[in-house]
Amino acid sequence: MRDVIQCLIDWLKENRNDVKAHLILRALAEESIKKAAFEENKRRFTGAEIVAAAGEDHPNANDWIDWNRTVVKYWVVREKQIIGFARKRGLDAYPKPERISTSGGPHLTTYFIKAEPLPDSKQLQEQPGKATEQQANIDYEITKAKPTWGAKWLFQNGQIRLKSWHIWLIIGYLLVLGCGAVALSYLGWFALSVPKPVTTRELTALISIFGIPYVVWIFAIKPWVRLFDDRIVKAPEFLVSINEKSAQLELLRDGDLRLIRLVRYSALCPICGAMIHLDDGSPDYPQRLVGRCYDSPREHMFSFDRVTQKGTVLRSPLI
Repeated sequence: MRDVIQCLIDWLKENRNDVKAHLILRALAEESIKKAAFEENKRRFTGAEIVAAAGEDHPNANDWIDWNRTVVKYWVVREKQIIGFARKRGLDAYPKPERISTSGGPHLTTYFIKAEPLPDSKQLQEQPGKATEQQANIDYEITKAKPTWGAKWLFQNGQIRLKSWHIWLIIGYLLVLGCGAVALSYLGWFALSVPKPVTTRELTALISIFGIPYVVWIFAIKPWVRLFDDRIVKAPEFLVSINEKSAQLELLRDGDLRLIRLVRYSALCPICGAMIHLDDGSPDYPQRLVGRCYDSPREHMFSFDRVTQKGTVLRSPLI
């Protein structure tokens, strides 16, 4: 049994990932190897023990583990790789995580690793079209994203409650930036209209005439315009904590109140098991947010609907 558990530990080390399922499996495997010489019923761990081994702190451990939505989905797309890994090591069984729920309630749910006999090649073959049907759709999960230290004052509880004066402040901010950039360009153009020899100074001013308004539009004005048009945009990097993955600014309406939330939509890639994060769809899908797999962002792509929080495959090796 020790060799079987060690097989999973080594596979996880060779296929590092930051998804929660990977973290749970690593914690379960490392705890199991400590009791590899014991019988199966003594190698079972509660959710609290798994969470503690993973270095997390949650009041409801089983809810955080969320076995079916995290580990099971991850395992389905990775199981063949682990079977092949175990076969290369000459094992006659491969490690498979299991959960046992008892009638005593969720706090008595336990998790363990069992030795599953290696299947033959015919058993590994799936029915034609089955994989494509299962891997065509995804469900996004929404979580609050952490703002940077400098933006915490702006996002109270992860959101900005827009009142009427906030709207006018944003409009004034955009007008000042836009008019300032235009005025600066006009002054530069006026200065260059005086006949004189062309020097590096004049060339720099000429570039600034077009460059400054473009930069102001791209980084300061366009994101706000798109937010009010599309209701959700990719959040600027200076608003998101460096430890966070990509996040989004989302505009919501709650009665007469409008909210801007800093959130992150993510899902588990049904093709490879990595995390899917929202990103710009260009050049294939301009002006759209699409779900891109972290391990294969160009080949595993999914649509995104913020209302239903669902997506369908846009590009994958299965179609």
